[in-house]
Amino acid sequence: MAKENEDLLAAGLATQRLNALLELLAEQGFTQIQIAAKGGLPPQYISDIKRGRRPMTELVARRLGEEFDVNFQWLMGTSNSMENPMPRSVAAMASSTVWLPLFPHPIEGEARAHPKWGGAGIEVAGIAAAKLVLSKNPYILRFGHNDIQGRLRQGDLILISQVASADAEIHVVHHRKKSFLARATKGGSWSRVANGNVLPSDCPVTGHCVGIVWSSLL
Repeated sequence: MAKENEDLLAAGLATQRLNALLELLAEQGFTQIQIAAKGGLPPQYISDIKRGRRPMTELVARRLGEEFDVNFQWLMGTSNSMENPMPRSVAAMASSTVWLPLFPHPIEGEARAHPKWGGAGIEVAGIAAAKLVLSKNPYILRFGHNDIQGRLRQGDLILISQVASADAEIHVVHHRKKSFLARATKGGSWSRVANGNVLPSDCPVTGHCVGIVWSSLL
């Protein structure tokens, strides 16, 4: 119970401190949209944290801390010092792109430690990188077929998040020791994206497609 109370206190403090940072940056001429863009974050995500609808994650706090030279732990509510312990010159060296492992088939688990990873990777930036904020154990899938519905094409690079999402159009499901891209059907079963084959309704959902990483972003 004590740990839960500490977490709730830190979450409330993180919301207050984000609002304080936004006000301070607004005085310097930054709009909330500009602040989100500089941190590589969706504007709505900043708004949701500001209103207490989403938690301040370490990844978001680190991005804002590096960009605006504040202590990310202060933003998370776990430190009383706003001063950034990392010199801005060091933070500026951080890459503006995110490098992710590339796979020919859907996987499960930590991508970089996966036994089927051959060492290939893709750098993502811009909108694709911003979407990583909401992703878990992300990786890039090179789709090997044409989607029977025409949404995906052979060779498309797809950003995969290894967490279920009820709002996703295309999911990653596990069946007979293999993972597949599939869509939910009205009958409750699954339809494979590549060929339309039906998979059982009790297939575990292990992830979802966040979006296509266009070649112009690479």
